[in-house]
Amino acid sequence: MAAPELNSLMDDVVEEILLRLPPDDPSCAVRASLVCKRWRRLLTDDPCFQRRYRAFHRRRARAPPPLLGFIHHVSDDQHPGAPTVSRFVLTNAFRPAEPERRRGWWWPIDCRHGRALFHSAGEGLAVWDPMAGDVRWQQEPRIPASDCMYSTAAVACAAPGCDHDHDHGDCGGGPFVLVFVAVDERHETASAFSCSSETGEWSSAPSTVHLDREYLYRSPASSPAAPSTSSPTTAGPVLRYDLAKLELSAIEPPEVHSDVLLTTTEGGDLGLAILDDQRYLRLWAWAADHGVTRRWVRRRVVDLFAELPFLQHVLPLNLTGFDEGTGMIFFQASDGDYAIDELMSSPRAKKLWGRDNFSNVFPYRSFYVHSNSLRRRLT
Repeated sequence: MAAPELNSLMDDVVEEILLRLPPDDPSCAVRASLVCKRWRRLLTDDPCFQRRYRAFHRRRARAPPPLLGFIHHVSDDQHPGAPTVSRFVLTNAFRPAEPERRRGWWWPIDCRHGRALFHSAGEGLAVWDPMAGDVRWQQEPRIPASDCMYSTAAVACAAPGCDHDHDHGDCGGGPFVLVFVAVDERHETASAFSCSSETGEWSSAPSTVHLDREYLYRSPASSPAAPSTSSPTTAGPVLRYDLAKLELSAIEPPEVHSDVLLTTTEGGDLGLAILDDQRYLRLWAWAADHGVTRRWVRRRVVDLFAELPFLQHVLPLNLTGFDEGTGMIFFQASDGDYAIDELMSSPRAKKLWGRDNFSNVFPYRSFYVHSNSLRRRLT
């Protein structure tokens, strides 16, 4: 066999080996990158291998990118005036790049497509890429002042080909879009603005809807097309923003409850998880009726006390987050935070950590191979 053919064969063998590096163990990629320059180039700079690696593991595991950690917010109940803290809880050997810091209390409000979104009153928004350590600062859109104004925001990948369902893989470093929603309780209106990372400019004219109720939900997990706001005590409509038409709409919820979480279904439809009477988890989907009109369809009701009897002894329960990649619902109990798989016929709860006054939880998923974080470890 000629030398060039042999070298080509060896390259193919090496690629097949590196394809099988576990995506949830960053240390394997780091060690493999130190073997030789050829391996390092494959793992950090070869876009063709990058696409093969992501496709291989999505096809093999039938799952989204691996879970690398959780972003959450911690408050101090004993000292209400104390600064609130945002934390990154690790689930493996991955270490996020340290972001640039600014003054203020930064509250996590969204996490999707490899980016986390934070908000600080008076300081604006911060989009953090934990892999690269990059932070994009963005001022809030200019809106008329109101004594009864609440706001929230969402972030989503804007790269061509991304269907907002993790199929695009690691979207870090590419373009993204922000959606900012302001609720004026006095005038009972909600206004939405959008901003592209490529221009840094908010839409000149907001999309506005009238609200029949005074308050809105704010869910820890909100779909890119459905950023939402909330009140802990009063129910209201779900706000949905169409990224293509730049239009905001309000959807009345199927039930009136205080503990509500925005979710997505297996088919990608908007969903709701409602905790009723500290016992029943009601799951709804905003689905098409015979392919025409959309309406709320009840998917399932889970009796938490019957399925998970121990929860009777760790009340109260509060919904805190949702994982769009796996359908996991996160909730807080008196002894800590748990995750429950809504897709299982017989749900099981997994304890994540002990009690720590978390108010919301955002899972962070991404592929480590080819990330700036891997390059940083090698320099």
